[in-house]
Amino acid sequence: MRTTGAVLLGWMVQSTYPVGMTEPNEATAATRVAIEFLMLWIESNRSFAAEHILRVLDDPDGPGRERVVSGLLNLSMFLGFELAKANGAADYPAWVREYLGRLSPGLPE
Repeated sequence: MRTTGAVLLGWMVQSTYPVGMTEPNEATAATRVAIEFLMLWIESNRSFAAEHILRVLDDPDGPGRERVVSGLLNLSMFLGFELAKANGAADYPAWVREYLGRLSPGLPE
């Protein structure tokens, strides 16, 4: 089985759908769920956001926890690459790794 790649925000993400399948792209769908979660989380009512996220995660017809985590990681990667791009980095993954290495120790305990 060959896999296809999706381009999201200019970056290639692998999908496990075989070439020629008509189902929606899993990587794109998962990333859209992550965007929805983040947009809700940014709002001031975090309690509502948390309840909504739990409803989606617990929904047997929902995207599934694995997809949601994948989407959150995709979104994080895309945002990191956009930050690297805005800072003039030539090697986006290396810049993001270095940035995260500096960020982690400075987070509040």
